[in-house]
Amino acid sequence: MKPQETKFTFVYNEIKQCILEGQIPPGNALPSSRMYCEQFHVSRYTINRVFDALREDGLIDIQPRLAPIVVSTKEASNTLNAVFEVLKQKKGILQVYQTFALILPSLWVFALQGCDVEVLPHYEQAMKALRSGHIAGAWRSLSKLGYEILKIGGNSLFSELYSTFGLYNKLAFFAEDCPYFSEHFLQDSASGTSVMMDILKDDDPLTKYNQLSNIYQNLTASIEDTLNYLSKTMPQCPVQTGLKFSWNPMRGQDYYYSKIVDDINLKIGLGEYPVGIFLPYEKQLASQYDVSISTVRKALSELEQRGFVKTLNGKGTIVIEPDDTKLHQLALNSGYVEKAQRYLHALQLMVLIIRPAALVAAPQFTGAELDKLSDRFTSSHSIYLGNILEFIMKHTTLEPLYIILSEISHLLEWGHHFTYYPTKRHTIFHLNKQVILALQQLNKGNASSFADNIADCYRYILVCVKKNMLERYKLYSVANIRIPEKYCLKSNGMRP
Repeated sequence: MKPQETKFTFVYNEIKQCILEGQIPPGNALPSSRMYCEQFHVSRYTINRVFDALREDGLIDIQPRLAPIVVSTKEASNTLNAVFEVLKQKKGILQVYQTFALILPSLWVFALQGCDVEVLPHYEQAMKALRSGHIAGAWRSLSKLGYEILKIGGNSLFSELYSTFGLYNKLAFFAEDCPYFSEHFLQDSASGTSVMMDILKDDDPLTKYNQLSNIYQNLTASIEDTLNYLSKTMPQCPVQTGLKFSWNPMRGQDYYYSKIVDDINLKIGLGEYPVGIFLPYEKQLASQYDVSISTVRKALSELEQRGFVKTLNGKGTIVIEPDDTKLHQLALNSGYVEKAQRYLHALQLMVLIIRPAALVAAPQFTGAELDKLSDRFTSSHSIYLGNILEFIMKHTTLEPLYIILSEISHLLEWGHHFTYYPTKRHTIFHLNKQVILALQQLNKGNASSFADNIADCYRYILVCVKKNMLERYKLYSVANIRIPEKYCLKSNGMRP
């Protein structure tokens, strides 16, 4: 297993990168420790330790009873070095913009439903910056407004993704340290930024989606143009080192034992460990997952609490039929409820981004691959959606998008039993039928219908699981989790 990242480490790295990337300019105060506690799901003790470490690194100044202030990290003569470092990551930076141009419009439109943007703090700040002609101030306020919108949308994964975008997009460099970009994009788009503010208030989701897509596509094209221009100005273009994009929504929470629980739970749900079979011995599992036996025992204990296995003295651990009584007891556990909500949020996010991902991947499918998928879609016990996702990801050439899809898939493994119990056979039959329909559309060359059908599969799972959690397990906290409507994803002539 990959080494765990401590809560302190991931919070420290994210705040440090925000400072170094110019997300929080020198002289500005950091958000309050309370806000960081909510954002990262950590204690105030952890945040205070992070502040102390950042002060030791010379990145912030801390005075009694005042918020920490960011200290300037720029040197007067480092512009050429900044350009050089950006060009080293040229391909990766462009892929970040291409990825988020695909997925952010859907997230914004969904989060904006029922949202009055004019009451949000950074809306008025952005408008003031626009009226004053302060372009740099406008983009910063608009970026913060975007975070606020996605945060109040009810799904923390949205705002986490948006924050990650800010860590890798180098927008502070382009907007404030790159005259070419400022002259050719920011100045020309000053009125466009004002238009975007109007878009956010528009009531029609389809119009809003198309307009936001155009804005992000134009931004991506401008970033590409700027990067090409900068490449020509450098005496020697640096060798590409790549951009190590990373998004781990479980950072600080991905304990070894919980990874084992999720993996075994998935294998039980998929039938790899059917009811009545004994799991491998503890020593074998410890070797398989490269952990201690005590970690394996903790994982097996968790599975037994969930009601999926039973440990028999002297015999081992056997897979049993799901125990509703134990699941009802778990539903009273706040940690378990939080995981259930996280799972539904992951499904919600997948519904919104799988369509553009499938739409981009569709033209890359070969005839041989379509035949291979058709051959796989013969077993009534198989789950075809997993097979089709495998091929969509195979043809996902944007590395950031691939990583995001992978992480969402990992989150979805946790709730596998909610999806397929107690109506496992009926659910799989319906999903498989939908996937076959999607494959038929792909065979006809109808990429749009193929993508729609794949999104419908995840939408169906979300509807079923939410209903199951509410009616069977009385998890009333999930009642407000919304089902993305189809009109957010469909439009005549819409570009992916």
